[in-house]
Amino acid sequence: MTMKIFIYTILIVLISACAFGQAKPGIYPWSVAVKVQDDTAQPISGAEVHIGYMQTNQIVGFTDSNGVFVASHVDKALALGFIVKKEGYYSDYLRYNLFMPGQFDDAKVAANRNATQTLVLRKIGNPVAMYAKRQEMKFPSENAPIGFDLSAGDWVGPYATGFHADIFFAVHRKIVSEREYDATLTVTFPNKGDGIVSARPEYVTGSAFKTSRVAVESGYLPELNLHYSTTERPKSVFGYFIRVKTALDEHGHVKSAQYGKIDGDFRFYAGTIAPTAGMGFDYYLNPTPNDRNVEFDPKQNLFKNLKYSEQVSAP
Repeated sequence: MTMKIFIYTILIVLISACAFGQAKPGIYPWSVAVKVQDDTAQPISGAEVHIGYMQTNQIVGFTDSNGVFVASHVDKALALGFIVKKEGYYSDYLRYNLFMPGQFDDAKVAANRNATQTLVLRKIGNPVAMYAKRQEMKFPSENAPIGFDLSAGDWVGPYATGFHADIFFAVHRKIVSEREYDATLTVTFPNKGDGIVSARPEYVTGSAFKTSRVAVESGYLPELNLHYSTTERPKSVFGYFIRVKTALDEHGHVKSAQYGKIDGDFRFYAGTIAPTAGMGFDYYLNPTPNDRNVEFDPKQNLFKNLKYSEQVSAP
């Protein structure tokens, strides 16, 4: 897919919106000042701004020395879609709904249709080659830990092709009916010092790069228990950092380890209809010992020949 087609596709998705209240359809003016800055709030000049309207139309320009690009038009648009990019930065996008006369009072509509929107471009740091995969799998057995090989992307033997257990998953479940169940997903590790820790939210709205650049150094827990039932689900998290293959020195300090990240929540499937439970997660593993860099280079995935459904493109 070419960049031009990609941009049009994103813009079409972004500007799909419905009118609210008693809006008066018609042709109306809008004006927007797009402010572009980095993640330290410094303005970025020369950033390429695409403003989409009426689904397939767009206005393209570049930010000035103050990081601002201003555009206006008169049309029937219900929403605007913004995409901003610049070499050396991760792109950012935003959808903005336009108020129509009749929806709100005139002052509110006027303020909405003469807006200033800020988009943040996160600088590309040091993306590295990693094992990165969108994993979906069924549990081959229950009520006991099963090893998963992060570098192989599979259960360990005798269940599949993995040969080194980096992380263990166990499922305990009680299925009463299709609509009534109770289950626990337990995550544990084989080595002292291994573990998992929730990642602090660092989300920049619309940014192609949503996670931290570096895994935390401490705070890893050896076990994580997630409870699922008909009426309960675990609290959603931004993601996790993981530490595996850990070796400790005589003082209990980490001598060697590999670090990675899990993007978002674990996806758990209780299997109320299917005979087995299942789970999924999007993970990244840095192969270099003691390197906590988790900024992934999508062009250097150490997994080869992944299915389309297994590929991850986010850094």
